[in-house]
Amino acid sequence: MTHHSVEHHDQLLPEVLQICEEFLGQASPATRHELDAFLLTRGNSGGPGWLIDMLGLTRYGLQHQHHTGKPDARNDA
Repeated sequence: MTHHSVEHHDQLLPEVLQICEEFLGQASPATRHELDAFLLTRGNSGGPGWLIDMLGLTRYGLQHQHHTGKPDARNDA
């Protein structure tokens, strides 16, 4: 994979995550219910809100890592 390809991929993933986050955030109640049912079949009881939050947090982490060149290290102490 060339440097250009890696850079494009690094930019593409946060964009895809943002699209999913925005779509699910604006989804109809029926779609959110269907997503909730799907998540339950996979053993996840967090619901659509959980998935939307995880998409946003993952996107944020990737974008922050992209800007600094290293993972977002948080001090929990």
